[in-house]
Amino acid sequence: MQVSLEGEQNTYDYQSNKMLVRYDQNTRKLECLLPIENLLPANDSSPVAMVQDIFFASRYPDLYIEIEAPIEQINAGNRNRQTLNSRVFINIQGIIKEIVIPVTFTPDRNMITFSTSFELMLQDLRLRVPARYTSRLTGRMLFTIHSARWADIRNR
Repeated sequence: MQVSLEGEQNTYDYQSNKMLVRYDQNTRKLECLLPIENLLPANDSSPVAMVQDIFFASRYPDLYIEIEAPIEQINAGNRNRQTLNSRVFINIQGIIKEIVIPVTFTPDRNMITFSTSFELMLQDLRLRVPARYTSRLTGRMLFTIHSARWADIRNR
């Protein structure tokens, strides 16, 4: 996963490959959990502590995302990529935002690979941002999930 915080002068990029994904068969959603501490700077211009400060990681240590993914629509028996408009719920600082965005699913037997990208504004979520960052940031955040994977290990 990559999180980009748009700044007045440049973009601050953070990434992690340690997002946990599980599929809840009752709600038919992919549940994605990423500890904020695992988001590391993707370049030299991104301060190490910025993303932890912006998301108040000491109080809200995880970024939590739910993506609607009904198996019957994804067609788990077909390996063809399919892009669906899915409802996504993102929880940042205990504030939940619901959006509808395109998500590309690549199903395989007992596995789902998915990718998506979406933008949020700090102001729309009414997130609290430390004063030292308010003049440096535009408020635009871009989230990118590329080839995340859930595998049903119970049937192996």
